[in-house]
Amino acid sequence: MAWRFERLVNAGELDNTTLGWTVGWLELDGIDQRLQLKLAGNCHPDLAGWKFRIHRVEPELPELDASPNFSGISLDQSGHVGDITADQMIKHHEIPNDELVRRLMAGEKPPFTWRKCLYLEWYSNANGRVSIQSTRLEVERIGERAFELTEEQWKEQARQNADELGHFMAQLGDALQKREPEDDT
Repeated sequence: MAWRFERLVNAGELDNTTLGWTVGWLELDGIDQRLQLKLAGNCHPDLAGWKFRIHRVEPELPELDASPNFSGISLDQSGHVGDITADQMIKHHEIPNDELVRRLMAGEKPPFTWRKCLYLEWYSNANGRVSIQSTRLEVERIGERAFELTEEQWKEQARQNADELGHFMAQLGDALQKREPEDDT
C-alpha cells in the first residue's frame, strides 16, 4: 500500500541540482507545516538537474470519501527517490473517480483526453512508499539545468528505483505475514 495524497497538494518545490540528491518541500491542505523531502537519488531525465516548482492548476473533483485520514504522515520525508517525472502521459477524465468507477463497472467508456501528469514517488523512512500522480499539477523549471544524466547514470538510477520497489514489497509482504491469524488446530 502507498500513501497517495495528490488531492491535498497545493504547491511544492523540488531541487535535483546536486547529482544524487533530490530535496524540497510540499505544501498540503489541512497540514500546517510543509513536508520536507530529502531523498537520495535523481529524478527522471526530464527533471534531473533541475530545480522546479509545483503548482496546482485545477482543483480536484469531489469524491464520496472526501476526508481521508492523513494524520500519520510524517513531516520528515527522508528516504530514497522512486520515479519523479513530469513527462508521464495518462488518461484525464473530467468526472469524479466514484462516477468513473460506476461508469466503467456498467461497461461504459467515459470520455477522456491524454494529458501529461506529474508523477512523484519516493520511499520514505517514516511512511514507506508515497505516490502522487495528477494531471492537475504542473511543473515550472527554475533557473538553469545543473546537469543531464548520462545514459549509464539513468540506467543505474532506474535499477536503484526497481531495487527500492522490491525492498518495499518485501517489507510489505513481511508485515502482511505477521498479521495473518495463527491456525488454532
